[in-house]
Amino acid sequence: MRAILTFHSIDASASVLSFDVRLFEFLLAELARKAIPVCDLGTLLADDTKKGLAITFDDGMKSVFQNALPLLREYQVPAHLFVSSGVINGDCAPPPWPANSPTFEMLDWQEVEALQLAGVRVESHTHTHPDLRSLAANQVVEECERADEIISSRMGKKPDYFAYPFGYHNARLREIVRGRYCACVTTELRKLGVTEDTAALPRLDSYYLRSRAHIRLIDSPLMQLNLMLRNRMRNLKGSQCVADQD
Repeated sequence: MRAILTFHSIDASASVLSFDVRLFEFLLAELARKAIPVCDLGTLLADDTKKGLAITFDDGMKSVFQNALPLLREYQVPAHLFVSSGVINGDCAPPPWPANSPTFEMLDWQEVEALQLAGVRVESHTHTHPDLRSLAANQVVEECERADEIISSRMGKKPDYFAYPFGYHNARLREIVRGRYCACVTTELRKLGVTEDTAALPRLDSYYLRSRAHIRLIDSPLMQLNLMLRNRMRNLKGSQCVADQD
């Protein structure tokens, strides 16, 4: 299989945005056992890559530094961290969490820098994490530019990749961000196809891997069928944006 995995917080709270620490370790061990490569996005998206997974973390919860980083180091796998620069910088409130979610503590810049030094690529998730569909074109550009400038000044490198806040996008937004980044990721629930619009790449939400049984089946036809059905249900509910929608 060839896919991008999405995580938010690595903790034991069992919230909709949380993935248990022990389960995260089991996942990394199982991927190693199955010889499924865990690679960075550049490698995964290369034309000659037929099999592999990329690990991404959205928003910038402190648990990525506290709980995920030691395991990423132990298993020697890369990852990407999509941060909203204003949340890290303390200029704006964290994005709204789903109902009944705990209040997550966010990373500080020293921790983000430590993550980068450990091999985690720091990418853009805008500055204030808005629904970009509600903004004028110049406001979208400002959100991206401000985030890119802050991340570049802190990390010494401009972000290569971008994650739409909440996964929300449309044709207008895709054209605005397309030329700014190597690729942009969404919340559309499916593995990577043979050909993809690099301005709207799908990802697999780790919420659907929150058991050892599901992790063991991660590359099985049964899991692919399960994810395909869940993806169709999410599209019918309108809970995600797919690349052909405006």
